Amino acid sequence: MLPEALPYHLKVRDHFSKHTSTWEFFAAARTREEQLVSFQTELLKNTYQFRRETDADLYAQIDLVRERLGLGQLPVTAYQAQYANELELNASIVYLHQEAHLVFSGPIRQRLNAAELLAVIAHELTHVRLYSLFDGDLEVADRIITAIANHPNSEAPYFETARLFKLYTEIYCDRGAFAVLGEAGPVITGLLKIATGLPEVNADSYLQQAEAIFAAEPGTQAATPTHPENFIRTRAVRLWQDQQEAAEPIITKMIEGLADLDRLDLFSQAHLHSLTRDVLLEFLRPEWTRTEMVLGLANQYFPGLTGFDPGETDVRDRLINTLTGAQPSIHDYFSYLLLDFALVDPLLEDGLLGRGLAFAETAGLSSVFEPLCKKELQLGEKKWQQRKRSALTAYQYLQSE
Repeated sequence: MLPEALPYHLKVRDHFSKHTSTWEFFAAARTREEQLVSFQTELLKNTYQFRRETDADLYAQIDLVRERLGLGQLPVTAYQAQYANELELNASIVYLHQEAHLVFSGPIRQRLNAAELLAVIAHELTHVRLYSLFDGDLEVADRIITAIANHPNSEAPYFETARLFKLYTEIYCDRGAFAVLGEAGPVITGLLKIATGLPEVNADSYLQQAEAIFAAEPGTQAATPTHPENFIRTRAVRLWQDQQEAAEPIITKMIEGLADLDRLDLFSQAHLHSLTRDVLLEFLRPEWTRTEMVLGLANQYFPGLTGFDPGETDVRDRLINTLTGAQPSIHDYFSYLLLDFALVDPLLEDGLLGRGLAFAETAGLSSVFEPLCKKELQLGEKKWQQRKRSALTAYQYLQSE
């Protein structure tokens, strides 16, 4: 059964729908209709148009896919791109003004068998199904994040969000192909034939190849801008066939990977921002830590920072959970954060350093934080152990006051 979009699609939609003016601009009908006439003219100039009366078999496959995807009323026109003798095989779809235009490139219809071609058609029409959901909201969300990401002054999290949106879209469309055929095999072999140009491929053999990659490198994730690597798509569609919703965590890990400071999307950035604020509030919960110099630094991170709750918190548990599923860059980030505050006030230096050491230990950061302290303080192992003992003693004294 094909779900109504994936969680990531819905997160992006919900995020941008709150920005009313931007949403309304991109949702306006004129944004799409202006493109229709010129697009159709250019398409006719550069393709051969298949017609129902002369290409009945092709349109029979298209009609079957439309029916199984619930797109029975959708007008679909198929085309063959010029220079069909080129080796590159491809298929693409454009959805404009409630019409779908399916374009084949290269000798794809000759290279694929009937089931594989049906899978390709289903994959492409699933794009339309996705963008037809929720009154077209997902198509609007896609155009918004793509436009922002493509702007030269855009920030990295927008690019990463656009990238992940596109990767999840391809995963969703592969599921659409599986939903139409009821089996993953032709989806996989069609994908591989298009990618390699080989006349025959073996799905099970390639799945073994994909599993070998993840056995050797369990943290492997998609690194491409628009389509997941073929071994990831292959493994994802087979996992979906075998496990359905139970496969989602594994597939999500393959697409998003572990949290990485250099690859934050809008949502992981927001999570890191919120957690950073809460970590500072927790670190500064003891009143003795909040000297003028310390609060000055805290306000450079978060102007007007307040809310040092003396009650119980779950900040360290949330920090531990974040660090558990994160790349070393996130561990480094929070270690440097603790170090900033551990050394900011000379009058409390040993006490704050002790606070940092104790905090790092309970959060599982000691193996990163302590070498960082040694490096920044330029201390050898013996001197560091002396400084560490002094800092912990000062911290315990200040805590007892």
